Amino acid sequence: MQNRSRAWLWSAAAISFIMGIILLLNDNSGPGLFFILMGITYIGASTRAGQAWKASNPSLGRWGIIGGSLLLVLLVIVVGAVLLI
Repeated sequence: MQNRSRAWLWSAAAISFIMGIILLLNDNSGPGLFFILMGITYIGASTRAGQAWKASNPSLGRWGIIGGSLLLVLLVIVVGAVLLI
């Protein structure tokens, strides 16, 4: 795996964990646990088994990570807007 891809995966995992913890602290256990699980998924994608799966399914792996990241950004925007209201 390239260093650039690994950096994006680890940053997405860190953001997922942080958002999950923030949501858990605000008594939103469902979305908080979802983001923690997404962070674990991103870390799993950087392992050898995850890389082997991505090599056999390159387009599905790419779109899965892009889609998960976009959903994460969308939720951050929505949570930020709700907190500002």
